[in-house]
Amino acid sequence: MTLKWPGEWRETLAWAGGGVCLLILCLAATFPYEALHKRIVAELNRATGMDIRVGNWTVGLPLGIEWRNVTLAKSDWTPIQLASLQADIGIMHALSGGLGLDVVIHLEEASPGGGLAKGTFTAASFSLAEPVSVAGRFQQVDLSKIIRPYVGHGMLNGNFTHRVERARAADGTIKGEGTWKAEATDLTIDHIPVGNGRTLSLAFNQASAELVCKDSLCEVTGLKGEGPDGSFTGDGTITVQQPIQDSRLALRVTIVPGEGYASKANTLGLLPLPPGSPITVKIAGTVAQARIAL
Repeated sequence: MTLKWPGEWRETLAWAGGGVCLLILCLAATFPYEALHKRIVAELNRATGMDIRVGNWTVGLPLGIEWRNVTLAKSDWTPIQLASLQADIGIMHALSGGLGLDVVIHLEEASPGGGLAKGTFTAASFSLAEPVSVAGRFQQVDLSKIIRPYVGHGMLNGNFTHRVERARAADGTIKGEGTWKAEATDLTIDHIPVGNGRTLSLAFNQASAELVCKDSLCEVTGLKGEGPDGSFTGDGTITVQQPIQDSRLALRVTIVPGEGYASKANTLGLLPLPPGSPITVKIAGTVAQARIAL
C-alpha cells in the first residue's frame, strides 16, 4: 500500500520547507558573529580572571563559531592550551531572543575521541544576561595539561549541571545551584611541599569527588582515592567567587599512607609512618594560592 499526499498538501509542505530554509539562510547571513565572539571572550576573561587569547576564529554553518589555538594565561599560572573550541548556536533560542550554545572543547587535535568537554550553555539574551545555565561532561581530559605543575598525570571524566540566577561582581554574591561530579584515573600529584625545599609526589589509581552547590557555597562530598601510595578521604566547602581562582577553600583530608609512601618518605628523610596510620591535613586559602597544614 502506497501513501499518497494530496496535491495541495505537497505544495503546502514544499512552501513550508522552503520558508524554513530561507529563514535559516537569513539568520546565517545576518547573525552578529563578531559581536558574539567578542562578548563571549570578554565574559570568560571576567569570570576566570585570565587572559584568553584566540589564535583565529571562523564562522561555522549553519550557525556557529569555531575558535582555534586558544590560550588561557595568567601571570602566576602556567598557560593552558586548547586546540579548538566550537560553539553551535541554537536556532530556536535565537528566534526567541535568547542564546543557546552547544559547545565542544578539544585539548588536542590528535585525540578526537578524548581530551574534550561537551556541554550546552543557555542565557536569557545575547548579552549573556542571567539566568545562565550550563550542563555537560568531561571525557578523558589530561589533567597534566590543565593543572600544571601540580598534576604530573591523570585522566579526568565527569559531568556537571549548574544554573546561575544572579551574579553580582561588586560583592561576589551568586544566586543559583548546581552539581559537579568528577573521577580521575592514574593520578599523580606532584610538588607537595614537605619542608626544607623538599617536595613529595603521590600516585593514586583513582580519585573522585562531588560538589553540590547552593548559591556561593559548594559542599565537597565523596572526596576519596586509593593507590600504591595509600588512600584518602575528605570533605569541606568551596566558597565560589569571581574570578574563579579567588574562590576560597576549606577542606579537611585524611590520608592513610601505603607501602609506596613509606619508600618515598625514607628517600626524602621524612618522618616514617607505619602503613595504615592516618594523617589529617587542612587545605585553606584560595584556589590560586592554596595552603596545606597538618
